[in-house]
Amino acid sequence: MYHKILMPVRMLLPLLAAMLGGCAMLDFLPDWSADRVAGPEPAYRFIIASRIGQIVGREGVVGTLQISGVRRVDSLKGAAWLVCVQTENFPLPRYYAVFIQREQIVDSRLSVLIDQCELQPFGRFDWNAEANNPPPAR
Repeated sequence: MYHKILMPVRMLLPLLAAMLGGCAMLDFLPDWSADRVAGPEPAYRFIIASRIGQIVGREGVVGTLQISGVRRVDSLKGAAWLVCVQTENFPLPRYYAVFIQREQIVDSRLSVLIDQCELQPFGRFDWNAEANNPPPAR
């Protein structure tokens, strides 16, 4: 009689052990939302100005540019700094989202709704002057 009761319990023990072991593995996975993934607040104006052609296309025809402030977000590649760039060389303005981690651009794209670039305050962006004005070394 005990054999019939203990048999299903014995079959469940390895499953239970595997499930509990999986929970313990969570401590070994990196925390992609941690501040060290994004790094300190970047010199975003210089970083974007020096790569403007990669972000918006040919820099000679981008027209008037405006830039938002930098803000910390959680992206698909982990914690990052988000900066929005607005171009006005089309019938309607175009917004680009630029993601920066540890002073490097890790992604840029035409802004989508979740980026909220259209809601950000923008200021004039003279990318030529900014590209020739590197930040002081940290």
